[in-house]
Amino acid sequence: MAQKKDPEIEGLLTKYRSNLNENLDSSMYYINKVKIVSEKKDNQFYLSKGYYGIGYCFYKKGEIQKAQKYIYAAIPIALKSDNFQTLALAYNQLGLIKNNDSDYQTAIKLFLKSLKISEKNGLSEKSFALKNLGNLFLSQNDTIQAIKYYQEDYQYTKDKNLVPEQFGSCNNLGLIMRKKNPALALEYFKKALSIAQKLDNKRWQYDIYINLSVLLMSDNQFKNFNQTLSYLNSAKLLIEDIGDPNLYFLYYYNLGGYYYKKKQYPEAINYYLKAEKTAENTEIPLDYKISLMDDLSTVLEKNKEYEKAYHYQKTYHKLQDSIFSTEKVKNINEIITKYEVGKKNDQIQILNKQKELQEKKNKLVVITSLLSIFILIGLLYFGYKRSQFQKKLNLQEKEKILKEQELKEMSALINGQNIERNRIAKDLHDGVAGDLAGIKLLLAKENTYLKNENLQKIQENLSEVFQEIRKISHNLSINNIKEKTLKNLLSDLKENYQQRNEFSFDVYIYPENAIDDLDEIKKLNIYRILQELLHNISKHAKATEVELSINRHHNDMNIIVADNGVGFDIYKKGIGLKNIEERLKIISGEMNIQSEMNKGTSVIIDIKL
Repeated sequence: MAQKKDPEIEGLLTKYRSNLNENLDSSMYYINKVKIVSEKKDNQFYLSKGYYGIGYCFYKKGEIQKAQKYIYAAIPIALKSDNFQTLALAYNQLGLIKNNDSDYQTAIKLFLKSLKISEKNGLSEKSFALKNLGNLFLSQNDTIQAIKYYQEDYQYTKDKNLVPEQFGSCNNLGLIMRKKNPALALEYFKKALSIAQKLDNKRWQYDIYINLSVLLMSDNQFKNFNQTLSYLNSAKLLIEDIGDPNLYFLYYYNLGGYYYKKKQYPEAINYYLKAEKTAENTEIPLDYKISLMDDLSTVLEKNKEYEKAYHYQKTYHKLQDSIFSTEKVKNINEIITKYEVGKKNDQIQILNKQKELQEKKNKLVVITSLLSIFILIGLLYFGYKRSQFQKKLNLQEKEKILKEQELKEMSALINGQNIERNRIAKDLHDGVAGDLAGIKLLLAKENTYLKNENLQKIQENLSEVFQEIRKISHNLSINNIKEKTLKNLLSDLKENYQQRNEFSFDVYIYPENAIDDLDEIKKLNIYRILQELLHNISKHAKATEVELSINRHHNDMNIIVADNGVGFDIYKKGIGLKNIEERLKIISGEMNIQSEMNKGTSVIIDIKL
């Protein structure tokens, strides 16, 4: 049943929304009025909007704890009143808060919850959830998942004719495709520009002109300096209309980049310096300033102004250091605050203890008489708990022995597999490959006189088969793996699949030394696991793109293998996946598989090193 609109509260909501970007205090005033009026009228539907709106205002003010308090309060009221729009917005906003706190797993769950509510109830808030999921995966360098959600959002907003929402997905896709597929990026940017012009949103138009200028002066097949300059001039005209002087920063910065690309260094320096002057405004992000200092240093060096180049290089390093200094100051202030609070608490505790001591003296006789009773009860209880603990300890010991036995059995099984692999590799290399080489020599000898073209082709085919058998032999051989680092083995795997031209295969390792210090057991098992996963993709997935990402933080290693293939039923596991699970038990690893039919598969592995 549709909620009957209340004209008074709707009027307050309109004023709240119209002030959100220009006057947050006024917005807070009107949304508080919404809450008060809704409580008086006992209207739970609008009351949930009031709580959510107050939380959103606090979020925009940067008061996150208060924001969470009000948004969480909105959820049960929204559920009770079937206000699914507010419910979807609340979960989405909580997801953003968790994402900002780097709690990505919780953020994903909240975004997906918002997405599910929006889809179930046909709400346009679905677009917000899709964009935020794309942004989250992009921040984790998972471009496959990011593109998936951005494209789904693009199609959804297009189908539903949600013109303003469509702008964001177009711009995001343009940015993410800028290096991978410049032609597609150009298409998305032009579509975004068309939407911004249709809505007469000058700020959006400015953003797209800047993005287009960067794309068209990058090193790709669409490089066009004349068009770059035209877009930058259009951006300048919009700055004057918008009236925000901060926007001159990117205009000057990119104009400097334009002249730098054309090797007109004095002009580049001139505009970079103008950008520097604009950057004195604190509203310009610090990372932009750092990037500008680096570029200024480079162009001054190109122009042989070495002293100035050195000055800006020093400024660049100083700004970089300031990021860490800010964090240090913050941490020191937190420590000092904790210390001062602790000091006051200690003083209070001393006074309380003095008071308690006096009270204890007065009650000493009573306590002494009761003490013997408590000791007796305590001894009885201790005896009982000790027997329970001993039983639990015995049970844990048994479980530990069983687990160790299971691991030994699995290790023996895998060692047996390795011995068998070595035997097969040796037989292939020394036996089959040797025989093929002999046959090839006999054919060559016979063909010296016959000069038969078909025999020549057979010789060539035998050479290819011989090389393929050698590769298989090397992949199977444990000795080949022991001789190489995991990084080199992965490089060989990548080269092998590239030669076969089955799919594009990208490997990302962060930090660079993440897999350099693995022991032999972990190296072997991780390599065999990745071999099996890639073999499954090659055999079943029909994928065109595969990404392998290895990330390490101290003793936690995260491995993601993602493809854009046909997907599969994760509950139907073959021998290959069961072998992987056995190997993971040996190296204290866990595997999580996410797969959708025709939407690809992601295998996520977490290992404790």
